[in-house]
Amino acid sequence: MRVQNNITVFAGDTRNNKQAENADTASRNSQEKNKTIYAGSLLREFPLRDRIQQRRAQAQERAMKIVGDTWNGDKKIDEELNRSRERIRELQASNKDAQDSIRDLKAESEALAELYQVDPDSEEQQDLELLKKAQAASRPFSGIKLTEEEGERLAEIQDKELTEYQTRQLEINKRVWDYQETISLTNRKIEVENAVIRGVRLERLKKDPMLEAQQEAETVMEAARDEAVGMIVDEAKEHLDEEQEEKEEEAEAIREKNEELEEIQEKRDEREEELEQLIKDMPVEEMTDLNQTVEEVKQQIQKVLNEVNLIEEDIKGAKVDLNA
Repeated sequence: MRVQNNITVFAGDTRNNKQAENADTASRNSQEKNKTIYAGSLLREFPLRDRIQQRRAQAQERAMKIVGDTWNGDKKIDEELNRSRERIRELQASNKDAQDSIRDLKAESEALAELYQVDPDSEEQQDLELLKKAQAASRPFSGIKLTEEEGERLAEIQDKELTEYQTRQLEINKRVWDYQETISLTNRKIEVENAVIRGVRLERLKKDPMLEAQQEAETVMEAARDEAVGMIVDEAKEHLDEEQEEKEEEAEAIREKNEELEEIQEKRDEREEELEQLIKDMPVEEMTDLNQTVEEVKQQIQKVLNEVNLIEEDIKGAKVDLNA
């Protein structure tokens, strides 16, 4: 059966028995359309407490898992960011070492020029500078290119035998460009790591994973609370349905009893009518004899009662007043 009444649920303290009993009495005696169901009494009368606690525990476990997984994921991201920062520091340290080595090589080149006393405007030095540029142009990352005239001149130089000074300077220059290449590769790696860090920061500016996780966890707990209230309301409706069915059964039993009493009353009325009719039809003489007979029977009965009463009093040792 459907319960059309509005039900208000008060989640009271079930430990307060007096309050719960008052709530039970009020809910049973209430005849208004809007009925009040106290969750305290329901939890005592119906096996809801374990189910509600189990549902709440499941919701809490799920909410903690949501927050925990997000926290762990966020923590892993932080750890990865820290690793990126550490790699950047290592790469920057590597660059510094390479730059220090280049600085040392340039100092060595200057010392070598002083040692050989080569004039900067001499053909030997000019040819050396072109050979150095050719070394740089062989490195794709340098972006240096030879002109057509420089290419022709380079071919002429390569046909000649290099001086000792030129050979040593070219070895130093080659090492410089090796370090330059290392620095170039390292800088690209640093750019990648920085791009990763910037990307994560931008994503975190767009949304906060922990805040979203907390909101999702709150949604889970709210759903569990709503479900618990629904369980209480359903149990209350079922309880009201059972009470209503019991009342209907009691009403049906009373109805049946009334019908039986009515049947008995009808039979009694019929007997009385038959007796009245019999008395009406009976002659006056027979009625007189009948009255006499009834009176005699009454006297005999009273006599027996008196004798029984007398014997009982004698046994008790009491005085009996027969005229009493």
